[in-house]
Amino acid sequence: MYTQQDLDAINKQLKRRVLFWLIPEILLLGLVVYSFILRIEWLTSLLFALLCAVILFSLVMLILPVRRYRQFLMNALYGRSRDDVAAFDLIEDLQTVTREGVRFYPVTMRADTIKEELDERSYYWDANLPLPDWQKGEYIKITSHERMIINWARAEKPAPAN
Repeated sequence: MYTQQDLDAINKQLKRRVLFWLIPEILLLGLVVYSFILRIEWLTSLLFALLCAVILFSLVMLILPVRRYRQFLMNALYGRSRDDVAAFDLIEDLQTVTREGVRFYPVTMRADTIKEELDERSYYWDANLPLPDWQKGEYIKITSHERMIINWARAEKPAPAN
């Protein structure tokens, strides 16, 4: 599902956003310095408060979401992963959850185990991707990093363990 090209595209987007983020901050900082040199105290205070607000707003709304998604992609591509075969049960496509700063859809799978007849497992599907066309009860081989699905393939029912 994820490739190096996806990571490269996110890196480009992050660089672009940081550059566009710096332009208004540099202009406001220049105005703060200019008003400080002229000793216009009220204007310096106002511009500094505006500079802090712009930095916080743009950082939280523009930079951090892309940075968190970039970290998720790096973990998906280069982090430790695990394979599992389970029967698909449900995707809660109307409700997203946020894990490590990235939005996901909760996915419920069921696996046959020795301990319990039906073992329910929770995974997370990236909300930036289209939902898969899985049918209830269909067996899916899932590759996951932590509980985030990073790859999948259709599978046959696993053989029971002895």
